[in-house]
Amino acid sequence: MIGNLVTIGHRVILHGCTVGDECLIGMGAIVMDKVIIEPRVLLGAGSLVPEGRVLQSGYLYLGSPARRMRALTAQELAHFPYSAQHYIRLKNNYMAGSLGADQV
Repeated sequence: MIGNLVTIGHRVILHGCTVGDECLIGMGAIVMDKVIIEPRVLLGAGSLVPEGRVLQSGYLYLGSPARRMRALTAQELAHFPYSAQHYIRLKNNYMAGSLGADQV
């Protein structure tokens, strides 16, 4: 299950997990079975989250295996909805014909 206003980077693998609202999953991250990513988590590029882990809301996680690094700043937390809405706007503009595939 994937929540609302989630940004998922290129080449991410989400396998049998739950991603809460307003998360950003960095490029190439791998999230295994039964993982719960609570709302408002930033998972860094290339990170691996082993089976059954819970990533707590409001933190940056990095590495293989992913480890909690630090609390997210107010600026980082505010960026989550902006990031998702940016991609939604690009999709809408493309679907309306106002952007070519080379502009997305």
